Amino acid sequence: MDMKETKRILAAITAIYPSFIKDRDPAVLSQVWQQVFVNTPYPLVNQALNAFIATDVKGFPPTPGALNAFIRKAQQLNGPTEDDAWLKVLKAISRGLYNSREEFDKLPPDIQEIVRSPRMLFEWAHMDSDDVNKVIAAHFKRSWRARQELKQELLLIPESPTDPLLTP
Repeated sequence: MDMKETKRILAAITAIYPSFIKDRDPAVLSQVWQQVFVNTPYPLVNQALNAFIATDVKGFPPTPGALNAFIRKAQQLNGPTEDDAWLKVLKAISRGLYNSREEFDKLPPDIQEIVRSPRMLFEWAHMDSDDVNKVIAAHFKRSWRARQELKQELLLIPESPTDPLLTP
């Protein structure tokens, strides 16, 4: 999002929450918000703001973190769930005795990073199905959740970490 778009977001917030700008330097406020959302497309931030306003029952203006929470929720809806990812792994395991390399190669990169190698599929294929469905599934799903949370957090980090208060 560029500075012009940031100012549009701040104007919309101020229109709904007039006290938002009170006792704040608009230039500094704009710089800070722009730095937070520098890597986020304007339509996504605008959509998050609209969702925040539509669901707000407290009457307080949004913080960047509140809008980012809405953005994360929207992005999670677009990706596979941990159960969907596990079903792909389970399918690969079911064919992993003889085709572990081919099955591993078919998995999406995010899943490959958790599974780590075709050898894991091969080893899991030799395990008791109860162990696979309970122990391996639980470990995989925990790793999947942690990885997805980390990805969401990393998406929020600006590419060039500069102090907006020091930027002219």
